[in-house]
Amino acid sequence: TLRSPKGQLLMMYYTMDHPQHQERVIGLIGEENAAVALWQIADAQLDRGFISLAITLYNRAYELNPEIDGLYAHLLNLADAYEAVGQIEEAKALYTQLYTVVDPSDPRAYRYMINILLDQDRVFEATDLMQIAYQKTGEMSFKSQREQLVPLPPTTDTETGAGSYWIEKDIELFSSQGYEIIYVLDDDDAQLPEDGIDYTGPIHLGEGTHEIRAICKSSQLISDEITLRYTIRFPIPSAPKSRLLTGQYDSKRHIYLYMEPDEPGALKQEYTIYYTIDGTQPTIDSPIYTDEGFWLYLGKYTVRAVAVNQYGKASNEYVGTYTITGTIREKYFRDTTDQFKAFTLGKTTYTEFKKTFGAGKEELVDAPGTYSGQALRVTYDWGEAYFSEIEQVLYSISTTSSGMTGPRGSSVGMKLSDVTSLFRDVGQVANAKGDRSLYYDSATGYGKYTHETDTLVYFCKREDGGTCTLTYQMKDGVVRRIDMTLAGVVLQ
Repeated sequence: TLRSPKGQLLMMYYTMDHPQHQERVIGLIGEENAAVALWQIADAQLDRGFISLAITLYNRAYELNPEIDGLYAHLLNLADAYEAVGQIEEAKALYTQLYTVVDPSDPRAYRYMINILLDQDRVFEATDLMQIAYQKTGEMSFKSQREQLVPLPPTTDTETGAGSYWIEKDIELFSSQGYEIIYVLDDDDAQLPEDGIDYTGPIHLGEGTHEIRAICKSSQLISDEITLRYTIRFPIPSAPKSRLLTGQYDSKRHIYLYMEPDEPGALKQEYTIYYTIDGTQPTIDSPIYTDEGFWLYLGKYTVRAVAVNQYGKASNEYVGTYTITGTIREKYFRDTTDQFKAFTLGKTTYTEFKKTFGAGKEELVDAPGTYSGQALRVTYDWGEAYFSEIEQVLYSISTTSSGMTGPRGSSVGMKLSDVTSLFRDVGQVANAKGDRSLYYDSATGYGKYTHETDTLVYFCKREDGGTCTLTYQMKDGVVRRIDMTLAGVVLQ
């Protein structure tokens, strides 16, 4: 009878070749019962070798009830039928549906799909699916199968394993199977292997936080990616110390600086101490301290020192103030008292200047320096002088004449040491470049010698807000030209 499963099965079977009659049966027994019967009939036809008919029946059954109990097994049979007649793409579509929608935890569809991909030499896709299958099903067989095909990821030795270090590191990568290694350094957006770098030797890591990502690559497959994270922190040295206590002394003093010993077990550091005694901040362009120490003579001193280790890390500063009492004869350069004998910048007019030096070649030019408008430039065979355009007051002079007497009796032809002896000199030694800071005072000005340009410069700040620069151009330790210029001064 049509009420029993057996009767329904027989009626669906006998009307198999008569679609119109079968539709009437389906209407009588219902689509769900018809689908159950058709799945059984299709299985039987598949067993008898009538594969095309089985495929037709399977599809009709699935159409009638796509949510039938045991759907996974039914669709596996349909996919098997597709494979048997060479309809591989249809079979792949069903396997994909099975492991992505129907039951991702069932391993069977993964296996059949992997076999198809391997038969098509699509090894890369197959190994990707093996990884997914292992993650979704937990079946170790997928992991083992993949490991037999995919290269092992790169490794590094235990001594340079990821972590934190106090020194620079050279990271070596290895492939136990001899495969090519491709990596990226500190690039989160890079894709491997497309954006990677061929590994040819150790990867140098300096200070900072670094991330190495790397894979091994065979002819057509790549390994899993490894990620190695390193943090390189260079040690910072402690500040230098002085063996001479700060304070006031009645005679010159010899100062020795030193570093405290490294703590037991600490990373050994190598230090270079840079120091100044003119009050300026020490840098790597300052004098380098030697074990001979240095002298402090008459005057007030601010000794400043830093230690720089082999990694370029600088310590905090040592700052010590010392006063050596006594009468200081040499003073800072001040243009209000330090002028040429025959004229005074900021006061002498061109009319007065001509009485001594005569008329030179006159021309109006754009005012140099901080002055706006134009200036009167007068050129002589010994140099040139600049005067303000309206009042024609001298504000800049450049001379090579040994007959002119400059500030404090200096002149062209004098030795460098003779000129420096006329002004304040705190006794700071030359740095590695040969430069010397003679003195420095934030409120007054400075004196310095630059070896590269062979130039001695004195600079002062005026009470009216202006400045004056006195420059001795040297050659072979002898003055060849003297320049003196006012800036920011109201010329009356």
